[in-house]
Amino acid sequence: MVHRRPPLIHPTLMMDFSGNNRGYAFVMYTSREDAKKAVKQLNNFEICRGRYLGVCASVDNCRLFVGGILKNKKREEILSVMDEVTEQVVDVIIYPSLHDKTKNRGFAFVEYANHRAAAMARRKPIPKIIQL
Repeated sequence: MVHRRPPLIHPTLMMDFSGNNRGYAFVMYTSREDAKKAVKQLNNFEICRGRYLGVCASVDNCRLFVGGILKNKKREEILSVMDEVTEQVVDVIIYPSLHDKTKNRGFAFVEYANHRAAAMARRKPIPKIIQL
């Protein structure tokens, strides 16, 4: 019996720096319905004797965690730096220190317009003002 799989439009096999696959991949389908069908059909599918696929839906993450931020830096300063070194920054979220509300906790979340912009930002070096 042949099972028809929904057509995929963009497979990405994740590789490490030495060129070996990391054991997982991301696949994009033409529609949300096709993706749901693929998850249902392929999760726990036996690809060879005793080897089963684990398939689940992924969520595009548009937010990055940035640690090592100097605690005296304000939201506007962090936003300005991130906007200079990365593209499509939408917002910066910081939390005040529990002990001194005029300082941040040393980390921030940077929100991007889309997943691609966030993924590209992960690859960029960040200046010393933020100190990763």
